[in-house]
Amino acid sequence: MSDFKFRIHPAINFARVGNSEEYYLAPETIAGMPLPPGHPDAAKGLTGGLPIRAGTEHSSIRSSDLRDHKGRMKRQAARFRIYAYDDAHVWPHGGGTEVTIGSVIGGRRVAGITWSVHLANKKCNCYQLEATTEEIAYLSSSSPEVTTAPSGVTTSTTPAVQEISYAQSYTGPVIDMYTGGSTPPLRNPQEGPDPNLPARIRRLTIDPGPRTVEGRGAAPVAFDQATQASWCDAEGHVERLPDYPKSFPGDTLHFAPGVTPIETLGEIATDQEGRLLVLPGYGRAVPWLQPGTRNSYPLDFAVDNDGWFDDTSDGPVMATIRFEDGTCIDAVHGWVNCTDPGYAPQVLNVLSLWDDMYDTFVRKLDLRPDLFNGTHYVAHYKPGFDDDLKPIFRAAALIKWNTNLPEIAQKGHDAVDAITAADDPARTVLAGLRLIRNPNNPGEADVGAPLMPLALGDSGDPFLSVSKTQYFYLSQWNAGHYQPGQATKLGPGEYLDQAAMANCLGGRFSPGIDMTFITRQTDLYIEDWKSSGSGPFRIARKPLDYRAAKQDKPLLSEGYVPLHSGAFEVEPGDCSKFMALPWHTDYNSCATHPTSPNIPASTTLYWSWPAARPVAVYVADEVPANGDPKSYRYSVRGPGTESTDFADQGRYQDNLGIIANWWKIGFVIQSQAIDDGRQYRPDQYLEVKSLLDGTEVPPWPINASSLADAG
Repeated sequence: MSDFKFRIHPAINFARVGNSEEYYLAPETIAGMPLPPGHPDAAKGLTGGLPIRAGTEHSSIRSSDLRDHKGRMKRQAARFRIYAYDDAHVWPHGGGTEVTIGSVIGGRRVAGITWSVHLANKKCNCYQLEATTEEIAYLSSSSPEVTTAPSGVTTSTTPAVQEISYAQSYTGPVIDMYTGGSTPPLRNPQEGPDPNLPARIRRLTIDPGPRTVEGRGAAPVAFDQATQASWCDAEGHVERLPDYPKSFPGDTLHFAPGVTPIETLGEIATDQEGRLLVLPGYGRAVPWLQPGTRNSYPLDFAVDNDGWFDDTSDGPVMATIRFEDGTCIDAVHGWVNCTDPGYAPQVLNVLSLWDDMYDTFVRKLDLRPDLFNGTHYVAHYKPGFDDDLKPIFRAAALIKWNTNLPEIAQKGHDAVDAITAADDPARTVLAGLRLIRNPNNPGEADVGAPLMPLALGDSGDPFLSVSKTQYFYLSQWNAGHYQPGQATKLGPGEYLDQAAMANCLGGRFSPGIDMTFITRQTDLYIEDWKSSGSGPFRIARKPLDYRAAKQDKPLLSEGYVPLHSGAFEVEPGDCSKFMALPWHTDYNSCATHPTSPNIPASTTLYWSWPAARPVAVYVADEVPANGDPKSYRYSVRGPGTESTDFADQGRYQDNLGIIANWWKIGFVIQSQAIDDGRQYRPDQYLEVKSLLDGTEVPPWPINASSLADAG
């Protein structure tokens, strides 16, 4: 058995909130891309990214599965599996055997699997992000050298060198938000100045403690106040933790009459094969009362709102495998993030979370020495058209279903999607890469149309760029140095890693929607992934001593802070805490904006998260039978969203509107998955199941002052 290594996959998976008790499963295929061979929906013309019907192996949902019989939005559960590897020190392995109850691995039969999960929400005890959006740019590049300042806060002493393609070199300045020994201000400063103050942690952290579940078809176990905490030790023994120091908002804070504090972060269960299901919270956001008043805290900002909780969360996923001979072994852990709904699950991001994470591992953690040798990309590496290039081209075309691109721009994006492996790059619309923003050229960061991606950037850049690894792939293709088909053969568990993260937002981490800038930090991960056999993309989980848990002292601390924590310091709640509080306000805000930093004299509005946050959609009910859509509507629309300024359209003017109506927003899915009895043209991606009604959208470009000038 020592020849095998067991790993949980996906390494990071995403559960998504909804206000229904019912749920479907997270997608296990890549948004907008062809389904893997043998998938039952491949012959039906469906592309990847659709969630999976609960209780099935991989049957894609249809439009009728998105809401329950009362019209409430179903939650998305994250499913985890275990795979055994005979050589755990390479990536990609290309194989791997799934381990379920009854499997025989190395001559021993699996008698049972016990899953342990610990979810927490630390958003209220995190740093303000809105005030430091540009300052945290340094986290997106290589780690600077650090020393300990007199104040005890580490500070950068040298800028990071940003490695780029083998043909170019550039060293850029890096901004350190800790310069001079100062840190960004804390959220909720009224609760004390020290994020490790026990009283502050208890009041501002939602921590139900760990939970365990085992067997096939196990009933849900809740992350609430009433359910006892439990964990599984290395010997396979489940231990109850009656003294675990749970903390919920209602324990110490006061709420207005009629306002129910958040009382759960979701639950865990197993499917009929004994795989883990993590069900998230219900999308709630609630304020508590301001001290000495009967007034709740206001909801004034997009990212940082003191006095508010939401019920998103994150934490480690652990599994102990028990064999019939009485021995046990722990699988390498995974991680779950419980986050925003996926309103457009089949629309692929040009720069996805996978692209950002993969780029980080390629350039900084020796993932692919055949691709990047530690200082430069390898000139003779040939990217695969199907897995390295086509996703970029495909994503460019899919964006048109979530944005109000004019017809001429749509045709251009369709031409990009039409590029095949057999085409001569010099004869395509992308010849010379003159339409692709070069991430290695700082001078292009503030150049908008016609450079792509046509979306807002992060890290202080007005516009988004593809990752450096993606740009290298494009450069090799442009030079004719690529191969048809796939360059990388992934095993089934490795593919689950990619699919889970490819379906999430990359780039514009200000702060983002699924994960944020910490994705690019090497100290978030197990850095010795090769020698340890853990495999890549594993978050460096802090070992918690659950046996030492006492009711009078929080077990969790401030937790992970990029570049300032030691090894293996990531606690439950540390991946979601750097996100907006509550998530609803950031989603509401991130429709269209002027560039930031603003380009002089430019008032043109651009999209923030055009794949993950639909702005302009085609409503399925308004599309003629077998015809083309005629006009867009705002995805977020209806009473409370109107404005005379285009810069404010497509969102609620009062943030309380999104708190009340987020679950009414519709979904953008492929026409073949719409089962309303109407006929649509193939490969249209249309909005369904919206409970909102309202404004049409004029074609882009739109200026911030257009409506005001017209009035």
